[in-house]
Amino acid sequence: MIRNIPELIKGPPLTQYARQRALALLNVALNAANPHVLVENTIKVTSRTIRFVDNEIGFNDFDGIYVIGAGKAAGRMAEAIENLLQNHLVDGLIIVPENTLTTYTLHKISLQAGGHPVPTESSITATHQLLDLIDQSPKDALILSLFSGGGSALLAAPTPPLTLEDLQHTTRLLLQAGVPIHQLNTVRKHLSQVKGGYLAQHIHPRRHWGLLISDVPGDQLNMIASGPTLPDPTTFANAVQVLETYGVWEQVSAQVREHLAAGREGKLKDTPKPQEPVFDHSIHQLIGSNQLACQAVLEQAQHEGFTTRILTTDCEGEAREVGDQLGALARKLTQHPESHVLIVGSETTVTVRHEGKGGRNTELITAALSHLKGTEGLVIASLATDGIDGPTNAAGAIADGDSVNRAEDLALSPVQLLETNSTYNLFYALEDLIITGPTHTNVRDVTVILWTGTPP
Repeated sequence: MIRNIPELIKGPPLTQYARQRALALLNVALNAANPHVLVENTIKVTSRTIRFVDNEIGFNDFDGIYVIGAGKAAGRMAEAIENLLQNHLVDGLIIVPENTLTTYTLHKISLQAGGHPVPTESSITATHQLLDLIDQSPKDALILSLFSGGGSALLAAPTPPLTLEDLQHTTRLLLQAGVPIHQLNTVRKHLSQVKGGYLAQHIHPRRHWGLLISDVPGDQLNMIASGPTLPDPTTFANAVQVLETYGVWEQVSAQVREHLAAGREGKLKDTPKPQEPVFDHSIHQLIGSNQLACQAVLEQAQHEGFTTRILTTDCEGEAREVGDQLGALARKLTQHPESHVLIVGSETTVTVRHEGKGGRNTELITAALSHLKGTEGLVIASLATDGIDGPTNAAGAIADGDSVNRAEDLALSPVQLLETNSTYNLFYALEDLIITGPTHTNVRDVTVILWTGTPP
């Protein structure tokens, strides 16, 4: 939940109202992505059975439940699983970001820390412990896997002879180049022993139920956490193409290039594909997504009487370009006398050009500012549902028609700060950063544009 709403309510009365409602709607999105609720809505337990999707089995029909997983939402998902299953759990291991390790209360499921967004040595250590847990579980056990955004970095095991340094360097290059998540995870899958379906080889022949919270546009299941338990449609050739397209093929290590080139030439077996038997006893369910979060916002805004529309839940592209477009759309709302809410779900990217401080959401809002200038009752607010907008302590930012003037009064140029990737500094000075702290979920970003309507 947003921690600093009172500090963010400012300006003329209409703008104060617009800010308050926009922030409340973002809180609705965060509530709709709550892993506890999502798990409890998916797993149904009686004294004798456990039900998942259309599958119901008795507790006497398998040899214990084991829980594995990784991601920003995995810890909260694991807490919900423990609450539901209690004595039926035998063991488990979940990998979460290092700075959240002490946040969770778990008894039978162990917590291990990993690095994010770049894997660390702790990611590899925890991953090998997770593999050991699977390998030591009975062949007729039930494995529950809990994966969400962030799992790609937290679950890490480079394919020999690749090293952790190879993974780290490649990941940083791709992040700095603003590579979209689908392409980024395509490369990750082909450098790993656990991503792209390889984890399923360890789970087989055990029964496996996978619960997924999506942070990828389109909610493609095999891309969430780089699809460790799902068949992979991508190839080594696709991974090479990503590196070439974004101009980093020559910058990755020679060892990475040799590995991917060997795979492209058919000298290495590609990632597991749909027809392989390792997936025979495995089912998956998407339990949380950006679309579900945006739909919750839509319903609440309509309930409050706003004319409301979801523009998209799969917005991609450069954050500054998206922000400019959304700002122009926001300005057009002022031509209507009735109140409006527009909702956007996104996974934009930032191409890092300078060593400034900022994230996707602050860049998006900065790019929209010029379109809002001079309006009253029009706001745009955007946040990362994981509570972390780039390498900052903020989730995002909020702005209105007076934001540009207030910035100029502080001798700040939004255009210049956007150009230097320093947009965090702008909203820090304006006291318009949205602060949630880690939310322990991740369904990408949500933007709300709110127009109060023309007063009678």
